[in-house]
Amino acid sequence: MMSDVSSVPSTIRLLILLSRLRLSPSQSEAALRLCPDISDWGEVTQEAKRHFVLPLVYRHLNDLEPPGLPREALDRMRQTSIAMTRHNLCVVAAQRHLMREVLGPQAIPHLFFKGPALAARYYGDPAGRFCRDIDLLVAHKDMVRLLEAAVASGYRLLKPDGMTPDRQSLTFAVDVHPVITLMSPLGVPVELHRRLDTTGAIYDTDSLLARTENLALGGGRVSVMPTDELFVYLCLHHTRHRWSHLHWLADLDVMQRSPDFDLQAVHACAVRRGLVSTVEASLALYRACAGIGDPRVAVVASHGRELLSVCLTNLQGDRRVELAQRQRNITTDFAFSWQSTMIHRWSHRLHNWLMVWRPSYSDYRPMPLRPHWQWVYRLTRPFRAMGKYFIRLVTPDAPSK
Repeated sequence: MMSDVSSVPSTIRLLILLSRLRLSPSQSEAALRLCPDISDWGEVTQEAKRHFVLPLVYRHLNDLEPPGLPREALDRMRQTSIAMTRHNLCVVAAQRHLMREVLGPQAIPHLFFKGPALAARYYGDPAGRFCRDIDLLVAHKDMVRLLEAAVASGYRLLKPDGMTPDRQSLTFAVDVHPVITLMSPLGVPVELHRRLDTTGAIYDTDSLLARTENLALGGGRVSVMPTDELFVYLCLHHTRHRWSHLHWLADLDVMQRSPDFDLQAVHACAVRRGLVSTVEASLALYRACAGIGDPRVAVVASHGRELLSVCLTNLQGDRRVELAQRQRNITTDFAFSWQSTMIHRWSHRLHNWLMVWRPSYSDYRPMPLRPHWQWVYRLTRPFRAMGKYFIRLVTPDAPSK
């Protein structure tokens, strides 16, 4: 079936087309056909930067040399791309520091996903993909030891707010928060995850850590997911965020170009994870975006058409549109009902109900109780939540904490 994308601004269509490692001859021709419709190349630069693909876009436009692209506009793209690359290099250095000063000496089993490791393996350059932070998966039992070692190496505890470095506080925070955020000495945030999905029903952390592969990076070695596992996970992650950034499309492109990529292995992994529909729809979206230079694009899978629709909505909107779209997700793991089973949806509803009773660090911070008294937080938590709810009703502009 064909989908009409003629109403999508030429700037967005051009950026989608250029969000890939290499262009085919037909894609190069389609990009050159779109360029005369661009009236504001500054907007192209800003949108490419906002969606984290400016270095790719600059490289393609520099090679294509479209007649209507002013030299000074291309120079501005180049300068902004250099600034983004400098930031990426800082993230690479922060990951190297984390390995050298914390993970290595402590011999902590770990798994890097996304970030510089993904860029190094599939983009061919650790700084080749924009990364805002470092994502690290670690077993629950190793989190406190990692945090203590990180603090001793100059890392700052960032989230949850007000966390203190004593062992009792760290243990409580790790038990009640699935993600802990640190700020590295180089100013790069590091997110420590103890699982990849909300309930652990899709991914078992211990199993993932037992099936890692080693990647040479920055003079050392880091643990990463096998290609098939990572590809399936990225389809899940990017769909959960409704494909609101273009570097996620680039991820699918570069991974499929890798010698390690095996579509049959990806499908088998998707079957194991119960994510076949998510992967198939993501691949349909990728194929549609590969032909976005034409006013009508072929989208065979109906779920792929839905992903194309939400992707285009997000790319044409701002942050508020992105957040409003995400609030429509059926669970914290899945955006659409066709991705999950009824059992998963009911399990998620039960999980949400139980979370009402689960304390957070904001319960602990004003009243740090010893472990054998911490059950008290489960009694006070609902009342604190109700209090915050009524405060928001009375003062809707009050900041939430």
